[in-house]
Amino acid sequence: SKPFIYCWNEIQTLAHQVSSDHISRLLSFFLMKFLSWLILSSPYVTSLMSASNHASVKLPPPIVYTIAGSDSGGGAGIQADLHAIQSFGCHGCSAVTCLTAQNSCGVTEVHTPPPSFLLAQLQALQSDMPPRSIKVGMLATSELAEAVGSFLKEISSSSRKPWVVVDPVMISTSGHKLIDDEAKNTMIEKVFPYTDVLTPNKFEAEALLGRKLETPVDVEKGAQEILAMGVQSVLIKGGHSLVEKDSQELDVNNNIKTRYSKDINATLGFAQDYFLSRVAPHNGEPRLCDSNRGVWIRTDRYDSKHTHGTGCTLS
Repeated sequence: SKPFIYCWNEIQTLAHQVSSDHISRLLSFFLMKFLSWLILSSPYVTSLMSASNHASVKLPPPIVYTIAGSDSGGGAGIQADLHAIQSFGCHGCSAVTCLTAQNSCGVTEVHTPPPSFLLAQLQALQSDMPPRSIKVGMLATSELAEAVGSFLKEISSSSRKPWVVVDPVMISTSGHKLIDDEAKNTMIEKVFPYTDVLTPNKFEAEALLGRKLETPVDVEKGAQEILAMGVQSVLIKGGHSLVEKDSQELDVNNNIKTRYSKDINATLGFAQDYFLSRVAPHNGEPRLCDSNRGVWIRTDRYDSKHTHGTGCTLS
């Protein structure tokens, strides 16, 4: 047609005006473009690019609940838990069991909301933000322990059971009793059966067992007895040495005398946790930790009086 003849004549005219070097460069440019299109359109490269795009999709962070008391000073409780949860790259949600008015010097007042409000918090979270893991802290009353137990029972029957860590906050790091025996018994009955890891400190383990832990053998036997209470595994925290102030006694002359265990050289100067799990050996093969044998986790003790909230953070 006439338009085609006209274009062809124009191309010929342009070809006479440009040098052969320019034509070579143009041909190289179009050849590279053609080869690039040919390679990128191949099924193999297309599948690789698709896989790369899927791999670059950022998944939402795992959701972790903390069911614990609020420390207005920010050193312990849900405030410490949320810091720890975030440090693991997770999203922390909180259900408050009690409110405290406190600072770095101490607690001045405690307020415990009704169990119905605690359950309302948990139900609101579960309906929209189901957890991958749950950490349970201070349950100050028997009613709160029962409410948390009913929630754990319900959520443990779901298709994606969350991992549950329970810090049985009964005795503070300084040795003060925080809950009564009724709350302790309800926690054992209602919460322990759904607990994957229980993390008592030395005083709390003693409160659960009803006796003192004075030697490493005492700790190992105590861990087995705590497993029998229904938890899947227990970590008896080693923040306290086996020689504490409460092991002091009066001699015949009414002088204070410290009673040291025979294992004092093995315990002083170190922080050592003891971990025991009820998981049985697989096919009779020896394992590092099973229902009959635990693991001592030992490190040098960091000598400091600033221990507020350390148990919460570890759990």
